Amino acid sequence: MATVHQIAQYDTVELIEPIDAAPAGARGGVLEFLEGGSIVEIEIMQPDLDGLDRIVYAPLAKLRRVP
Repeated sequence: MATVHQIAQYDTVELIEPIDAAPAGARGGVLEFLEGGSIVEIEIMQPDLDGLDRIVYAPLAKLRRVP
């Protein structure tokens, strides 16, 4: 049986699709949940992005938790 891990604040996540300036595969930390938990505010740490491009907002469906 598969174990499902919920994404929580401060988890490291990976984008499974590009979001704004962040490419698919970009990784970052979860800062906050918005819109009842369906949208996640993420600070992208890899790859290195400039300035405001480091903060992206992604739906949960476009993220996977990185152990």
